[in-house]
Amino acid sequence: MVKQLLKEGYTVKESCKASGLSRSRYYSFINLREIEKPKKINEIEILEKIKAIKSEHPFWGYRRVTAWLRHREGVLINHKTVSKIMKEHSLLASQTVHKAKRKAEGRKPRTQRPKEIWGIDMTKFMIPCIGWAYLVVVLDWYTKKIVGWEISLRGRTAEWKSALDKGLVSEFKEGVRGRGLKLVSDNGSQPTSRAFMKEMAVLGIEQIFTSYDNPKGNADTERVIRTIKEELIWLNEFRSLDEARERIEDWITNCYNKLYVHSALGYLSPEEYELKYYREQQRNVA
Repeated sequence: MVKQLLKEGYTVKESCKASGLSRSRYYSFINLREIEKPKKINEIEILEKIKAIKSEHPFWGYRRVTAWLRHREGVLINHKTVSKIMKEHSLLASQTVHKAKRKAEGRKPRTQRPKEIWGIDMTKFMIPCIGWAYLVVVLDWYTKKIVGWEISLRGRTAEWKSALDKGLVSEFKEGVRGRGLKLVSDNGSQPTSRAFMKEMAVLGIEQIFTSYDNPKGNADTERVIRTIKEELIWLNEFRSLDEARERIEDWITNCYNKLYVHSALGYLSPEEYELKYYREQQRNVA
């Protein structure tokens, strides 16, 4: 009503008196509206932030860039605006969609808590002055946390056992027997070797093998390996195995597990998601 009277030519004093509203209350309301009025986004500043993110993460799309801006840099912006800016400046990640030619048989196991189902897999990459190097990764399917890894010039059963042992030492300080851990892998020679299977039996770890016709069987682990390649390996040329080992360890420990905004986790990092789970469990007990 005050607004309407002002439009008709009445003074603030007259308008407030006619509306039964004090002038101090009217002015406080106006000031509050000004404070709550959203600020116009400075697209130039946002563009520079996006360019900085893309220089570090060239394979990221607009949704993950938006998540990083919101959750890591505190920028209140929606994905539509980020998509628009990235499209105008040719910063969108190009994606090629390949239609699967195989039929998935059965479903992959579902996990309900951390330390219930782990996946293990291996990839190789070239170190120019040495040759092929092999990276074995162990992933907690619930938190998407890389719990163990090993890099070597060979991809033997020993390297697979070493990667798994690192995860067991860090995640099961009181021992893994009787904890119901399951380990998902393909049917390769390493996880199906007598030495590996014997150790799994001794530790009480149930092995789950994926079939050739089930491309999603170990997809979580395969996807994190692809992330390591996109975020680190493909962007660098390592001069030695020691340098590769040091850079990969730093990336896993300080970048991926702590900070990586994971779409499957509501754009939390693996460690943040794990902490969230245990806090919720504590609240439920209380």
